[in-house]
Amino acid sequence: MSHPSRRAFLGAGAATVAGLHLGLPTATATAAPTARAGQEVLRDDFGPVAGWQRQGVVLQQSLPWETSLLQDPCLVYNQGGGPRFKMWYGSLYYVGYATSEDGRTWTKAADPVLVRSLDSDRNNLNQPSVVYLDGTWHMTYFGIDGAGKGRVHYATASAPGGPWTKRGVVLESTMPWEDDYVYNSSLLYDAAERTWKIWYTAGKIASAGGEPEYICYATAKNPAGPWTKHPANPVVRPMRDGGWASLGIGGPNVRRTADGGYEMRVVGWQADYPSRGGKLLSRDGVKWELTRAAHELDLGVAGGPEDSMVYRQFVVRHAGADHVFYNAKNNRPGWNETIELAIWRDAQQIVDPAKWTMTQGWAIPSGASFTVAGNRATTLGNGVAGSPQTLQGNVVVPALDYEVSADVTPTSTAVADRDTVLLARCTGRDSYYYAGIASWGNEYAIGVVADGVNTRIAGVGSASSITPGTTHRLRFALTGSALALYDGDRLVLSAVDPTLIPPTSYVGLQCSTPTGRSSFGAVSVRLAGGRRR
Repeated sequence: MSHPSRRAFLGAGAATVAGLHLGLPTATATAAPTARAGQEVLRDDFGPVAGWQRQGVVLQQSLPWETSLLQDPCLVYNQGGGPRFKMWYGSLYYVGYATSEDGRTWTKAADPVLVRSLDSDRNNLNQPSVVYLDGTWHMTYFGIDGAGKGRVHYATASAPGGPWTKRGVVLESTMPWEDDYVYNSSLLYDAAERTWKIWYTAGKIASAGGEPEYICYATAKNPAGPWTKHPANPVVRPMRDGGWASLGIGGPNVRRTADGGYEMRVVGWQADYPSRGGKLLSRDGVKWELTRAAHELDLGVAGGPEDSMVYRQFVVRHAGADHVFYNAKNNRPGWNETIELAIWRDAQQIVDPAKWTMTQGWAIPSGASFTVAGNRATTLGNGVAGSPQTLQGNVVVPALDYEVSADVTPTSTAVADRDTVLLARCTGRDSYYYAGIASWGNEYAIGVVADGVNTRIAGVGSASSITPGTTHRLRFALTGSALALYDGDRLVLSAVDPTLIPPTSYVGLQCSTPTGRSSFGAVSVRLAGGRRR
């Protein structure tokens, strides 16, 4: 089993130091769930789950003024007369407008409704957010000036298709950590409070080409300003734990919930790439909890139209179901972004994103690597060279000592492709124990990845003893520094290693070769001290 060398991940300690240096407020630690001996903290039988049913591309480049990037859709649904769906979208230097009755078939306006015309938006102009109120259409949008400074602008119109009157910059960088880059605005009017509210992105991930780093919040009595930034900013910041939103968080789109709270759709960057979608909830619009389990929209299958990045999502409710419109990037030549549609359904045969994130090599956006059918999660064998196919756990295990078990069936015919393991004590993509079959050339092996360095701890037998199509009930038990691997009720390998002793962590499932084919079922994670399955 081999892993490519990977750069060290920025840990929570480093994030704290950075926060002090930049003047960021101290993060509030989330209390770990109460741990009970024998408690089952994760179970997945890979049956149908509620989730997004992808409907495919609904908008792509088709007009002379559009670039190959159609981005950041925002919608107003069933307001202001005319077509039921009204959508504004960016195309790098322009804002376009389209309408639909069903959300699937769209009619685009022939010309952009907003073009570059100010010094403050001369380089780029996109990322619209629109609110309809009392006969007026209000839009905030992102503009970049000739010096590369990004700011939020405001415009108004008496009709959704314009003409739009620009009112200028309303929100800009005032803190060093905002990096002269304030963008990704989400505009909302609170009628009960008679207050305009805006959530926006600030800061840039330099290594990822300037993608969003933090989410902030501001309020105003008039959308033209002045806007007052909240003293708790940034109200959402990266997890810094190796999860799906570890390096950056951005692209907010906020709507009110039926119980009077707030729901925010966000884009998270695990590393420089890829980006994925998630959902956060808040009672007041200020306090949000970002966790791995907030992941909701993973990459599409490799080779499809959304196999590289999932960007901003905008949700509306139509015909009794939530519809999410979002832009996605594929891995075909050039930079292509299209606008996709997915509909929330109660029973989907998908990997549950609240429990798992599908990953391959470090910072390699190459699409989903697992499919679900027959109560099994099966690798697709579509990994890029040198990369493992991994289901990275999103449910926190609130104890040092526990066991992870699963039914594991290798289906590849080549021994080299049958490296199938369970991961435990994961605290990042470069830090975990693993144990399983046909690993390191052994029938059974236990190893550790620490700061990107992969080391075999123990092994027994020959990998040739593992027969394709044979299911193994593997159980990996960790108690202090004692590591034990069982196949059924039989102890097949044990070792002692003190490298990783985190008080909380995550588990994972992995076929450690890019073309390997293995399936997993009946996954259970149980804290030490209880009766096992």
